[in-house]
Amino acid sequence: MKKVIGFIIAVVATVGFATSVSADGAISTTEQSIVNELNAGATIGGKKFNFGAAETNAVSNHLKRVDLTQAQADEAIKNIQSARALVEGVSVNASGANSLGDALRLLPANVISQLQSYVVAAGNAVGVKITFGAGGTYSAVTITDNTGAPVYQTGNPVKNTGSNYALSGITFGSLIVAAAGAVFVSRKNKLA
Repeated sequence: MKKVIGFIIAVVATVGFATSVSADGAISTTEQSIVNELNAGATIGGKKFNFGAAETNAVSNHLKRVDLTQAQADEAIKNIQSARALVEGVSVNASGANSLGDALRLLPANVISQLQSYVVAAGNAVGVKITFGAGGTYSAVTITDNTGAPVYQTGNPVKNTGSNYALSGITFGSLIVAAAGAVFVSRKNKLA
């Protein structure tokens, strides 16, 4: 009986010391439609181009941290589709381009400017600020969330951080103390 009481105390202590862990959520069906739209890529100069892994990972990581409404997703999708239609409607020789960025740099300046307005509008819809480097080039893009934290920067993948092992250490230490206390109580009661 004393062992059962010690076990119950250990279980209660474990549950009492356990805390919730903060983790990224999942991408909702509404948000997945944005990812799908981006993954569709674009055909420029007769050649198909897609976003790189770093770019799509940045989008996925951001969407895991936010909850978008259907209206926000619809606005983002509308701008993505408009951007795709714009670049696909321009005739350029993209045979030498190896990436989406290379292909976009082949577009005329007025098309790039209009494309950037669609990109910024899509970003605003999902709660990010998109800025372009000197001359508005696609090769220098920075995306930050509404708190100013970086989401993506060309050439520098932004990792989804926030892991803190202090909470795990505290929880583990608490479990050890609770187990030691249960053993101590159990042995003390056995001696009496």
